[in-house]
Amino acid sequence: MNRKSELASAVATLKAKANGGVPRVGQVGLTDKTLYLNVSCKGQGGTIQLVDVNTKREVGITNIDGNKLNAGRDYVLDSFRVLKGKGTANLKEEIWGITDPLHGVIQNAEVRIKQGGNVLVDMPIKDLYNQSTEELFRSLSTSPLIRSNMEFEFEIEYPKGVAVPTDAEYNLRFEFRVHQAKR
Repeated sequence: MNRKSELASAVATLKAKANGGVPRVGQVGLTDKTLYLNVSCKGQGGTIQLVDVNTKREVGITNIDGNKLNAGRDYVLDSFRVLKGKGTANLKEEIWGITDPLHGVIQNAEVRIKQGGNVLVDMPIKDLYNQSTEELFRSLSTSPLIRSNMEFEFEIEYPKGVAVPTDAEYNLRFEFRVHQAKR
């Protein structure tokens, strides 16, 4: 395994020692972070906004607060994955995994992240749900940027004419690995 990127990261951290060991690009401090959002899909159909102005940070549900990042905090998205819940009614107690197949309506849905008239991410759920290993995130080669202090959208669109059944709990966890840039 080639570890050149880890070495470059270690060098950047050592250079930032005087600033508390936080790697920087100019005056911008960088932090690794995973954004997550747990949602119940039971009965959903059409296009659903997963994040809006009423989204509140709550440990065990999401670490996203509203649909606008705090001023001075931008996120560069590195990778993305979807996990499936075992079917617990309380999202805070859900057990997340990748071993069970997704319901067809969910598997054939698409997710999008938009900001400022631009589509940053546009993918089918099937691309983001990898049943081979829980560690495997889908890399985002374009390194999309969610800019601070500007509204963004995160939505799921289900295939037309069908909905997720209501016979059981269908829960998803969306996870994004990001680099948080803080001024």
